[in-house]
Amino acid sequence: MMKQIILALFVLLTAPSLCIADEKKDNIHMFPQAKEGFVRYVVEVPKTENDYDHRVELLIGKNMMVDCNHHSFSAEIKSVNLKGWGFKYLEVGDIKSGPTTMMACPEPKTEKFISIRDELRRYNSRSPIVVYVQKGYEVRYRVWSADDKVQQAVQR
Repeated sequence: MMKQIILALFVLLTAPSLCIADEKKDNIHMFPQAKEGFVRYVVEVPKTENDYDHRVELLIGKNMMVDCNHHSFSAEIKSVNLKGWGFKYLEVGDIKSGPTTMMACPEPKTEKFISIRDELRRYNSRSPIVVYVQKGYEVRYRVWSADDKVQQAVQR
């Protein structure tokens, strides 16, 4: 009987912490599932002392066999409001071959990650960046950080 009481107390005391842990892990439950033919990617960045000193660069693309020319993709990246939540997510439109240089390349083709040229986006450690892209493409990212040294512009 005593073992049952101890077990019941243990379950009652640990159950709320398990629920809280699950809530912390699932901070994307409010975002819609990916539509047919699309994949949802989530970018979560770590907490910093000052998020305003950082930016996130999204690299949306795929690995391809390419020659020595510079290649890229182009697409419209639309910011969509998540009604009732105050969050936004990104939808990447139809991805097409973008601008490329036209050099003669004597070397054989190599595999490289070719991506869309995107703007630097706000760094927010409290909210993920959610991106919907066509199947066959992936989302990678880089974090850009400001230097502590601030320089003076020259007045001319």
